Amino acid sequence: MFEFIHNIRYPKSKKKACHLILMEFGGYYQRLNENMQRIFVLRTLYFLKQINFHSSKEIMLNFEIKVMVASGFIQITFGLARYSLIHFQSIYIAHKSYVYESIGIPYHGDTNPQTARINLVWSVVKKGFLIPDDALNLSIHEFSHALILDNRERMRFRKIYRHRDFMRYLLAAKQEMNQMREGGESIFRKYAATNLMEFFAVSVEAFFEQTDRFAIDQPLLFERLCILLKQDPRKSENPRIN
Repeated sequence: MFEFIHNIRYPKSKKKACHLILMEFGGYYQRLNENMQRIFVLRTLYFLKQINFHSSKEIMLNFEIKVMVASGFIQITFGLARYSLIHFQSIYIAHKSYVYESIGIPYHGDTNPQTARINLVWSVVKKGFLIPDDALNLSIHEFSHALILDNRERMRFRKIYRHRDFMRYLLAAKQEMNQMREGGESIFRKYAATNLMEFFAVSVEAFFEQTDRFAIDQPLLFERLCILLKQDPRKSENPRIN
């Protein structure tokens, strides 16, 4: 129903422009069948209506940048019924890495619950989509954080995903994270062992960009992430799970 409303809300020119951008950069989008691409475009345009974009003066903030940034969130939530953020209403696009004075280390991106803002360096976002198989995608990574944090702020009947599904994912995630901390080998980069929030973001990156390896090496964790996100990227033309 909502996707039908979106379809009549946006002009054909806007939908076509969005499609062409996604076809150029989005490997996930390119593999979708025609109907799934239509839904992806409508969800992307809807998401852009809900978010305020800002940028450093060195960035010419155009439609292409907005679409590519937003596509990371739409990709993560493509199997879910809800595909907007309540707590995070602002995205800031920076032209280079930045530093918080209280921390003193450079960032390429962060999801800040205190400012309710997601910060991203555009060149790193773009690289994440241009290299589709290294499990390094800043947009997907930071929106994974936002998904968890935003879900916490929602009332029970408006949750993005089911609590039971998330708890089952966490049980498998904790086991893998503990093995990593003990020096065991893993398909995930070491940064995933920092904490469960980072583990989730890194595992979602691998879920989409190293799908087959993830499914073979960590079948239980992969299955539980499929259930949580209601999609299986191996079914590339229509990954959604009913």
